[in-house]
Amino acid sequence: MRKPLPGKISYRFSVLLSAALLTTTVQAQQAAPVPAAGEVQPAVAILADASQTYALYLPSKYSPQKRWPLLLAFDPSGEGLYPVKLFQPAAEKYGYIVIGSNNTRNFVDPSTAIRLLFHDVTTRYAIDPRRIYTTGFSGGSRVAAGVAIACKNCIAGVISCGAGLPTGSNVPPPETADWFLAAGTIDFNYSEITHLDDALTARHAATHLAYFPGPHHWMSPAVAEEALAWMQLRAMVKGITPLDRDFVESEFAREVNAAKSLQQSGDALTAFRRYREIINDFHFLRDVKELQAEQSLLASSNQLKRARKNEQALFDLETKTVTSINDITNAVINKQQAPGVLYQSLESLMSDIRRDRDTAHDQAHKNAILRAMAGAFAYARETGSDDLLKKDYLQARDLFRITAILRPEAAWPHYLTAQALAELGDNKTALDELNKAVALGLNNPELLDSPEFEKLRTNLAFKDIQTRIAKNAPPQTEN
Repeated sequence: MRKPLPGKISYRFSVLLSAALLTTTVQAQQAAPVPAAGEVQPAVAILADASQTYALYLPSKYSPQKRWPLLLAFDPSGEGLYPVKLFQPAAEKYGYIVIGSNNTRNFVDPSTAIRLLFHDVTTRYAIDPRRIYTTGFSGGSRVAAGVAIACKNCIAGVISCGAGLPTGSNVPPPETADWFLAAGTIDFNYSEITHLDDALTARHAATHLAYFPGPHHWMSPAVAEEALAWMQLRAMVKGITPLDRDFVESEFAREVNAAKSLQQSGDALTAFRRYREIINDFHFLRDVKELQAEQSLLASSNQLKRARKNEQALFDLETKTVTSINDITNAVINKQQAPGVLYQSLESLMSDIRRDRDTAHDQAHKNAILRAMAGAFAYARETGSDDLLKKDYLQARDLFRITAILRPEAAWPHYLTAQALAELGDNKTALDELNKAVALGLNNPELLDSPEFEKLRTNLAFKDIQTRIAKNAPPQTEN
């Protein structure tokens, strides 16, 4: 039986969160120490449970005498510091408090962590209850969306990066939140983000779609600033922050220039979507008749019809490619044939797929194949990681070997395979896999602290690997 695709955070946690979040309101501030403003704090302990922490940025002008917008960030690995540092420049510019959870992560129910976090920050800092936003990447993006759905209109906006809604959830009504949706051009969830934008727009929700070059990753700092600028604009549209005419005109000019540039470059569909967003965002603030006429012409053009057809063809190619790879992965999971036979089939299939990628006639075609390859890799890796947690080490090993076939240039598959082999007691092969990982660039000494390698610590070959990784480690920088 096929398992869920990676990053698919269950909708179940939204139900668990609902009661807690609905009864947690922005209350008067508790008498508690407030960290220094204008500095990124990597780990602030939650008052109710010091084992739970979050990264924090308070704007340099923070004062409890006024209410401030809040951005809650969820990283799939529980590294709250990363999104806090990512959004810090824009947060300083627009006056946002940014909180990054250090306890919510993939494969762990986030309900308790979010309840404690939400209560701590809304009672400890001067928060504007009308302007609470969430953001996340990958599985953390599903958490951010799930909080908005569970909270029932207490989240003003969601900044989703690299993934959409929790699994099993329907497209929410427009009053749930405003949605800034971002994905890399070779992110395996690119099509999901695109389809979600169309679905939310069909329900008349306010959306903004942003693509950035690259794979499945947090957005760039430029896109992070674009996201907070858009939320600032939406707050003006809704009348919950003072109208700044200069800001409105500046954002309007920037958006229109971007849309026209897309249209002139031949990207009719992205231009059409951008015109649609601009009209929706600005029609209450200024005259947009010229843009409406431009969009109307584009809507009826053969250029847009061709663009829609081409986009669907690329989505179909991506789906066909990832399905062909995942069928073999699922055959390994369901033990339909011996793993070795299936690995040979996968090697042959990947040879054909790489040839198609390398001979692609345009970048869009190549990107579709790259997204499919990345999606198949993530499926095998995360399913294997789930099996490792469940102590099904044989199946974890088999799935991690699939990831090595999918990405032969990567160190990570060999490291993961070594973890599974070490748990199986196959120390010699585990060390062989670690050596392969080091040869391919593994350079984080902390990875060898994993408990799976406990029985290898006195092994001379393992100590040699530790020394080599330490030599390869990049120099540390201050946070």
